[in-house]
Amino acid sequence: MNHFDLSFLKYLQDNSPLPVEEAVQRFGKTLSTLKRTMKELNELLPENVQLHQDNQFITTRIGYSEYRQFLARVQFNRYITTAEERVKDLFVALCLHDVVNKNDYYKKFYVSAGTVKNDNPVMMSLVQERDLIVQSIPRKGSRLAGDEFQLRLAACMTILKTVEIGEDHRLIAHQANEPTGRSIAEQFLHECAAQINQAADYYEEKISPVIALGYNGRKYLLVYLSLALHRIRRGHRITESSAAEFLTTFPYAVLPDADENICLDLLIASLTFTHRPFTLYDARLVSYVKRTCHALAGCLENTIHNQHAWFAEIYNFIYAAIIQNKFHLWFDDKKLHDVQRRYPELWDHVQYAVKEIEHHWQTTFSAIHLATLVLIIKKYALKNRVVGDKKKRVIIVTNSSESKVGYFKEMLFSRFHIEIPACININEIARLQQLEFDLLITFTNKISSHLRYAGLDYVKVNFWLTQDDLLLLRENGLPSARAKIPAEDFIQQVQGMSQEALKIFLDTHYSDIFI
Repeated sequence: MNHFDLSFLKYLQDNSPLPVEEAVQRFGKTLSTLKRTMKELNELLPENVQLHQDNQFITTRIGYSEYRQFLARVQFNRYITTAEERVKDLFVALCLHDVVNKNDYYKKFYVSAGTVKNDNPVMMSLVQERDLIVQSIPRKGSRLAGDEFQLRLAACMTILKTVEIGEDHRLIAHQANEPTGRSIAEQFLHECAAQINQAADYYEEKISPVIALGYNGRKYLLVYLSLALHRIRRGHRITESSAAEFLTTFPYAVLPDADENICLDLLIASLTFTHRPFTLYDARLVSYVKRTCHALAGCLENTIHNQHAWFAEIYNFIYAAIIQNKFHLWFDDKKLHDVQRRYPELWDHVQYAVKEIEHHWQTTFSAIHLATLVLIIKKYALKNRVVGDKKKRVIIVTNSSESKVGYFKEMLFSRFHIEIPACININEIARLQQLEFDLLITFTNKISSHLRYAGLDYVKVNFWLTQDDLLLLRENGLPSARAKIPAEDFIQQVQGMSQEALKIFLDTHYSDIFI
């Protein structure tokens, strides 16, 4: 069994029944190859959820619970690892231990002795990308060395998808880890157990009172802080932080060491916030972002009236994007792959508008960041809400950042008379017990299966809303956004108000219309 087999089962779990023709095209495999994959998978699947070909469809009754149980049964002795998987696993081990004997370590993968040598080019590519080296220690093994901050960031990117946040901000294993992910999570959670608790306490006491991080940002911070505390305990400190001083950051003073804090503050500044207080600006960046905002506003047909919110969101996004691109602190997002095709002119405007910033801070914005910025701009172009009767309460369940889902929210606001009290991560489903809502919305098959497993009613639509999606949402009770204001009532409410009082009144009661 290999990574493709698991990917095929994962996709089928979300998309059964799957047309054979679609499966062949999507995976680039022949039907005979897919049948061999199905046979291999069925050997470890209970009979009631096994895969079958039913005429022109591939079917299974497997749910998320059975999928998790299946993954737990797949051990390395039944799994053919790729070089990339083995190297990522070894890289985390090298980060968690001063010396690792690669030959001994590779025994758990059930591979030949020559595989260690054959994997060296993959390891060299990984470490050189981060300005790191693997040193040979005679008669002992190998040691990872180089820039300490880069080393931690690289390990965090590998660990991140294998863990989740449990109670009291303690990190736990992701429930559906594949064999390599399970191995990475187990060694991280075991070796850093004490530091994981310490990191959670630091977050609760020193960071959360100042800022509110989104789920993914909070998880990254907890992984980094746990790993940093573990490395510091073993004597691996950051002793030079000048490379992290290219932007002004808020001083959280989490750790006792100044260099460590400078790097940690920069990392926090790059994360996704649900609330970021405007307590600190980078003076140089402000002037650059003002020019960028002016250039972007000029390419829109609508006038931007809420200038403060417009500047604040673009400033925060660009501020974080500079850091993320300098240190490659981001993952690909398939939902954003179609943005350039949908909005080609705006894409070109955005790409041109950030050139000055890219040049000054010596970085290049990724296609993912450009796409997200396009959606932020489109969100403000769409921001034209109306007011009326009581709004339906909608909660969006998503793993996307606020920057990306903000566009989706504004599309909903432009069509329906709703409020969105929260957007929650799939790993925070328990929060729904404390929230009042009329409708749950998601736009991925994976999250749909999680919600089904949790016994929750939901509506699944496309990220790029289609006419069928809009009809489906109307059928589920979302009213049109085209509500009116009763003229007589409005006149009586505002009669005799001063200009300042009227502005406050309109902002309080009719913020959906007046900006």
